[in-house]
Amino acid sequence: MYDVAIVGLGATGVSLLSQIQDEVYKVRAAKPRIAVFNPSCSFAKGKAFGDADAVHKVNTPPGMMAVTSTEPEQFGHWLHSAFSTHERWPSRLKYSDFINQTYLDIKQARILHIDEWRHSVTGLCRTACGYSLTNDNGEIIHARKVVMCLGSLAADMFPEFENQQGFITHYAQFDHSSEEPLLIAGSGLTAIDAFRYARDKSCVDIHLYSRSGYVPTCLTERNTYTPVHLTWRNLMAASAGSDDVLNVFSRLLRREFYLLRERGEFRPAMKLLREGRQTEYLRLLLTRAEKGNLPWQDVLVSTRPYMHKLWSAFSLTQKQQFMKMYGAVWAAWRHPVPQEVYSELLQASAEGKLNFHQALSSPEHEGNTFLLKTRSQTLSFGHLWDATGGRNHLHLMKQPLMLNLMKQALIEVHPCGGMNIDPLTFQCRVQNRNVPGLYNLGPLSKGSLFSTNAFWFNARCAESWAKKWAVEFCENAVKETL
Repeated sequence: MYDVAIVGLGATGVSLLSQIQDEVYKVRAAKPRIAVFNPSCSFAKGKAFGDADAVHKVNTPPGMMAVTSTEPEQFGHWLHSAFSTHERWPSRLKYSDFINQTYLDIKQARILHIDEWRHSVTGLCRTACGYSLTNDNGEIIHARKVVMCLGSLAADMFPEFENQQGFITHYAQFDHSSEEPLLIAGSGLTAIDAFRYARDKSCVDIHLYSRSGYVPTCLTERNTYTPVHLTWRNLMAASAGSDDVLNVFSRLLRREFYLLRERGEFRPAMKLLREGRQTEYLRLLLTRAEKGNLPWQDVLVSTRPYMHKLWSAFSLTQKQQFMKMYGAVWAAWRHPVPQEVYSELLQASAEGKLNFHQALSSPEHEGNTFLLKTRSQTLSFGHLWDATGGRNHLHLMKQPLMLNLMKQALIEVHPCGGMNIDPLTFQCRVQNRNVPGLYNLGPLSKGSLFSTNAFWFNARCAESWAKKWAVEFCENAVKETL
């Protein structure tokens, strides 16, 4: 019987192991038995970082990518020792190597008893003492607690195109010899990755589209503007006696926006975009980013430390309203692209090799052609690359484990995406009750926690879980010795 089973050993899973190691060492507890599950192809690397091309970069500074707060500069130090570099935006493959080395260091320390199961878990079943886990090799393992760290599982965005010629969902499917224009679905970070890969491997014209029509923004050199109205203290003070927290947030956000009506970047940038001056839009934001002059971005970035707290304060209806009101603009303006990547977007746009579109509807397929309807025309393409990141809807996912858990009512859908969990304990919740011993960390908890697309946040959640678990583990160990 294992004390803990960790299902998924990517960045979040390794972070959880590291945090457990920290806590066990600190309290000098007995060595816990931990089972880790992950297919060999991405073991201790994960898909988000290990399944990448050399051209793909992280979009978070190394200082925010430590697996544990005990060593906050660990990744930067490792980068320098392994590659003699202080890159601000290293490749994802380098980060996957760091994750792998971190795992090897954890095993070598022997503070934890770790058994590896290089397989996927296909089913869980509750038992009197915890859970039995079945992997895709038919083996059954027992554990008292199970923590899922599955990463960005998602349902297909275009299931109707699944077997259509020219439909792409992964960079390995891209035809390097093709000279036909390429349509990329999405305009976020995943779509930028697709653009960079295609541009690196070929000279095709590339078209990105989204339903919102927003175009990526550029990461500022430094944050120089301090919000006046939209601050955590102002939010708490203004909403202390009110249930309408979203209205308070919107009011303070609008006041901040009005304060920046002259010096902010949003108005002039969006004016260029509405006028179809895409290249000038990109140049404006890059120029201002290099000078650290993006105050509207500074406002949104300032919400990073408290946004998950605000999200918890929203009612379910308010969460859904927030996504409807701010979801698209938040995705475009709160998750900017590193400047060196943005320079590539600008250059390709100036050369006429990159175009952004606002779609009126989803693409259609006729014959061997994908059709995209925009406000001004209908465009046709022989290739469509789905770089949207998929849909975070449990009932549409095809993964065996998700289907198994749904069938047994061990997890349920959160109305804002992913699975419903307790935001304080990370326990799975079904019909307003916590499921004993079953937890989830990472992107599948986004509907409950909001910030789970950021690794730093998932690492913080892992630390919180490890602290609570270590206390419980020590108490049980004491009881067993009495």
